[in-house]
Parts: sequence; C-alpha cells; structure tokens
Amino acid sequence: MKNKQEKPAIILADVEVFDYLKEKVGDRKTRTEAYCDLLDKSSANFVSPFLRKMPCELQPNQCHVTVSDLAESWHWHRATVRSFLETMESFGQLKRTKLTKSVVITMPIQSDHTERTGKVQCTSDFAIQLQEILSDWVIGRANDTETGTICGQLVRQVKDEMSRRNDCQCADSGNDALSGASDSPGSDIQETALCYIAQAALQKALRKSRFDDGSPLMDFFRLELAGEWTAFIETAKELAGIVFAPEKEVAGIAIDEYVELLKSLRKPFLSLAAKAQETDRQNQ
Repeated sequence: MKNKQEKPAIILADVEVFDYLKEKVGDRKTRTEAYCDLLDKSSANFVSPFLRKMPCELQPNQCHVTVSDLAESWHWHRATVRSFLETMESFGQLKRTKLTKSVVITMPIQSDHTERTGKVQCTSDFAIQLQEILSDWVIGRANDTETGTICGQLVRQVKDEMSRRNDCQCADSGNDALSGASDSPGSDIQETALCYIAQAALQKALRKSRFDDGSPLMDFFRLELAGEWTAFIETAKELAGIVFAPEKEVAGIAIDEYVELLKSLRKPFLSLAAKAQETDRQNQ
C-alpha cells in the first residue's frame, strides 16, 4: 500500500543535469526544455525585443518576457504557457512579477547573489500581493475600507521585514552608520503602494465605461478619418487630453466645433479603452 504520509523529496541539480535531460522532439519544446529556457534567459537577464524600450531594471536571475513571446518560442498555446508558469510558481521554481502586457520572471537559483537580491525579491513579492489586493477592489469584490485596511497592513508588514533585514546587516557588519539607511526602503515601499493604488483607481474609474457604446468612435474612424490610422492616433491623443483635462484647449485648436466633436466622442473613447482593459485582465 502506498504511504500517503510520505514527505516530498527536495532534489538539487546543476544546470548541466537539465542540459543532459533535454530531449529534442520536433519544434515544440517539452516542459523540461521550457524550464531550461527560462533558466538560460534568467541567467542572461534576457529581455524580449518588444520590451527593450521599456524602463525595467532587472536583478540577477531575472528575465523580462511576454506570454506571446514564450508561446512562439516554445511552440505552445498562450494558455498553456500561462498554466505552466502558474504551476512552476506553485512548485516554488519561479516567481512572477506581472506588469502591463509582460512579466518579470525570477528563477530562485542559488548563487553568491542570493543574499543581495533579498531586498529586490521582497519588493517584487510586495508588488504582486498589492496588485492582487487591488485587483479585487477594481472589480468590486472588496470595498474601500477593506482594501485600505489590507493595504496598510501589507505595507507595515513589508516595512518591518525590511527593517529587520537592515538591522541584521548592520549587526553582521558591525557598522552602525548603516542604520540610517533603513528609512529609505520604507519610503520606497510606501511610494510603490501609492503608485499602484493610483493606477488601480484609474482602472476602477475606467471600468465603469465598459458597457457604454463605443460605436460612434468606430464610425468616426471609418467615415470621417477614412480608416487612416495615423489620424486616429492623433485623435486618440487629443481625446486622452480631454479626458484628463477637459477645460484645456485641445492641441492649440480653437475651433469650437471640432472641440465639441471630440467631447462628444469622449464616452465612446472610454468605452473602447475599458474593453481593452478587461481583455488584458482576462488574458493575465
């Protein structure tokens, strides 16, 4: 009879072992090959070509990728890639920091850099937890009071943890001068929390427009702009300006009729933006 109480075994293996175990089967990568690919990418601080213009400073053992890039490279479906990453994260073999349309993957490789990356990992975990909390608030699963209380608790918890780490580093080094730097990480954590809350508030406000009719803007693109994408890009930029500063003159244009036309397209513009936001949320 199988012993149901047996404890899982932890196995340590070098990258060379996985290189040996890799078995090429056509163009589609096996799970082992996909895992090895993430190891290679994180070791090289790989950044997908599409993301190289985005400001994102990687730490050791991190790579910045998109699900679409991995799906194309591995010859997998995007849903399969997401499922694989979720499963490997549940096994503790990687950590994900979800960004807009991309993800920073951290591979927990034991090395001389492990101690130095403790602060970065703590911040990454904090960002992930904060995004999950605020996600429930955006879609209405949590109210303002609940969300504020949990966010405050999380911020205090992370600040206390970082403070303890700084104290340990000061004790190990015997240098009391380092204790003065403990305020900086806490300030960074607080600023990070405020930034994510501000972003979530915009998402929550935008989400209210998802059921509005976006067809007038589609008609405007098709009929008035004759399907010209550059003209629509310029119009979208002006519409965004109206959304955030409705009293401001649009791109220096003083033609009242044109401004009024743009204002009439404000709700359809928000409707399309809200639908895009919902699609991104479902694909994450």
